[in-house]
Amino acid sequence: MIRLLILLLLSLLSPLAHAALEASVERTRLVEGESLELTLETPSAGRLSELDLTPLEAHFEVHGTRQLSLVSQINGRTSPVTRWVISITPLRTGYVVIPPLQLGDVSSQPISLHVLSADQAATDRGARLAPVFIDSEVDTETPYVQAQVLLTLRIYHSVSLFDDSTLSGLEIPNARVESLGAPRNFERLLNGVRHGVIEVRYAIFPQHSGELDIPSQLFSATALQPGSNGRNGARSGRLVQVRSPSITLQVRPIPDEYPAGVPWLPARSLTLTQTWQPDPGIDLFSGEPLTRTLSLAAEGLNASQLPALQSLSGDAAQDQQLRQYSDQPHLQTELSDHGVRGARHDSAALVALQEGTWTLPPVTVHWWNTEADRLETASLDSVVLNISRDADFPSVGTPAGFAQPAPPVLLWPWQVACALLGLGLAGCLYLLYRTRQLLAEYQLTETEEHFDDQQQGNPLADLQAACRTNRPAEARKALEAWARQQHSEGLIGLSHNHIELEEALDDLNACLFGQARHTWRGKPLWRAVRMVIQSQRREAEEDSAARVESLYPEV
Repeated sequence: MIRLLILLLLSLLSPLAHAALEASVERTRLVEGESLELTLETPSAGRLSELDLTPLEAHFEVHGTRQLSLVSQINGRTSPVTRWVISITPLRTGYVVIPPLQLGDVSSQPISLHVLSADQAATDRGARLAPVFIDSEVDTETPYVQAQVLLTLRIYHSVSLFDDSTLSGLEIPNARVESLGAPRNFERLLNGVRHGVIEVRYAIFPQHSGELDIPSQLFSATALQPGSNGRNGARSGRLVQVRSPSITLQVRPIPDEYPAGVPWLPARSLTLTQTWQPDPGIDLFSGEPLTRTLSLAAEGLNASQLPALQSLSGDAAQDQQLRQYSDQPHLQTELSDHGVRGARHDSAALVALQEGTWTLPPVTVHWWNTEADRLETASLDSVVLNISRDADFPSVGTPAGFAQPAPPVLLWPWQVACALLGLGLAGCLYLLYRTRQLLAEYQLTETEEHFDDQQQGNPLADLQAACRTNRPAEARKALEAWARQQHSEGLIGLSHNHIELEEALDDLNACLFGQARHTWRGKPLWRAVRMVIQSQRREAEEDSAARVESLYPEV
């Protein structure tokens, strides 16, 4: 029974707690004359709810109020939220309390502020904490040469910033710099004040031992001015520029205990693995290829810094009976917040030309553990290959899987084919030439009629002269006179019987009456007239031949 009463009481109190009016400020420590923003938030109010700001007037100057309607999502549940942003300025120094504000049946909690005078701010170190400042740190100040150094830049801001913030690029002489992705944004409490944080990370690889200076970085942004409302509620801003502190690294050289003549590999961790295709433990035949892939992965190194790995040493390959055919290496570099991770994969096909037992030497990689500051070794044990003879594999030759060079092919079939194609092309060209000659013989030549230009009363001669000199008016007059001699209906009847003459006449009329924009040329008209004359001559010859045939009737 008591448990039921407790659950009922909690169910009644939870809506009240959820409907409370929460108050927060951007900072609790400020200098006299500075403004700050008081934020009130509740899920129980609406857009028409009125907030009583009268208690603030005793110790604060209220510059302006903004009311926002938002949607909040907590634990997968979505609920409306009403927020008020109030810009206020304390009227006196010392400890000032923001009194509780009333909204219906709920009220906010009081907030205590420490307002310093100008003299106090000059001597108080905590008061000099700027609204926007930048901090930088490295994971180690004494790295080894070519080892990774993680640089972290964090920009803290207790005021709102526009989206125009920029950070100068990081360039360091005698060092390689890698950016580790896009900036991260989160929030953090400093001295009870909530700050927005912009975090940028770099991986730096010193190339020489000695001192290495990491220069300061310039951060530029536009900060919102509290309490400066413009027209239509617009907010003004001011330019803020801050610099990060510079850092000096003491880069150490390669340790004396590191083996000489081997690649220098300073890393946080390193792994060496291998894969086989097929399994080397099964029975293998001579000439059968066996693929081995050696993989090397290191935290804190690029893939280009990792050495090449070989399955056979120079001594094992002297007799040329166990051969290695290497593929192109596969390099892969990954970037994350923890730094750079490089991986290298070397694949090679191993082929034994004779039966027997072959021992692959162990693979050893020396590297320096930068976290434990000591020399370590990654190795793979030696591998024994048992090769038996394959009856289908020739005793002398190249390994199976690698094609032998084909015997030279005689070139005479290609020469014969090219000769035949050449003869066929020559024959086609000859036939084309003969066809063009035959067409030229059967082509009807057009004879040019010549008339005496000085002959009076000859309209055809006048038409020819007008067409030669491109005079449309005179050509029209001569054409009508000649057409009256040829047809009873004159030019209209003659043009209806001959399409070429009708088209040439339309072009002549268009030029004479202004319907054509081009200059008239008489050659098409004279060609049409010649075609009419030739047509009339053929008709006359056919009529004459018909009359001659009618004189000798069939019996």
